[in-house]
Amino acid sequence: FAAGCLVIYYTLKTKPTGQYDYVLTLAAGLQTTAFAVLVCDSSNQVAEGLSEKTLWAFFIAHVARLSTTIWGEGYIPEDNTGDVYLYQILELSGVLCLMCKLLNMTTVRTMHDVGQGLERWSTLGGMVGLAVALGWLTQSTGHEDYFADWSWMFSVWLDSFALAPQVRLLCLNASPHVDEGMLHFAGVTLAASLAFSTFWLRTARDHYERWMADGYHYFAYGITGAGAIRVLLCSTYVYMFVRTTKGPKPAGKGSEYELCAQDDEL
Repeated sequence: FAAGCLVIYYTLKTKPTGQYDYVLTLAAGLQTTAFAVLVCDSSNQVAEGLSEKTLWAFFIAHVARLSTTIWGEGYIPEDNTGDVYLYQILELSGVLCLMCKLLNMTTVRTMHDVGQGLERWSTLGGMVGLAVALGWLTQSTGHEDYFADWSWMFSVWLDSFALAPQVRLLCLNASPHVDEGMLHFAGVTLAASLAFSTFWLRTARDHYERWMADGYHYFAYGITGAGAIRVLLCSTYVYMFVRTTKGPKPAGKGSEYELCAQDDEL
């Protein structure tokens, strides 16, 4: 990943209207790396302590975001990485990693009847509904594509809320002893969130007057608010994760997810 970043840095050619768009590509790359690490680094197939609804929220958000790059160039970074479809490849890779993890985790949990009933589908439905409403309210109309603008802003809001079920799971201690391999996922996801939020904070600062004059009040406040929520939830996740993994394990009491020789069986 670091080598790829160096190659892109030395070959990057930006446009005046997208001078800092490479930060969005960096954020997409970091998030895809986090998903790949999650698939490869989990020490057991059941993904102890990982929220299934969080993964579904990420999956829906990234599919929606990827869809906005298919029929136009409005949401593709304006630099020479667009010539090789780098941004779309990164988003597609993230979606495939999530599909793989969801399929594997759901199959194993169903087979062993573990982790069932800890989370409700209504939580994911509520997050999606709220993201749809906020996406409609705060969408930008600058690309003259109503559905793409709405879909993209919906993906931003759902991405921001995605870690809420995971944080709730850790706060309730429904599964107090989680897979420490997911610490890498938490850290890289936080880095991706910081990159994404930094880009939009800087863009909002540089274009604030023009946005206000063009009537993009809701978009300006929405994109910065979504970024702040995303960073806050990611930071809380990292804090709760570290606190949970360092907590003492009660004697004689295992996790709900604990399985006997599950990896050998598979």
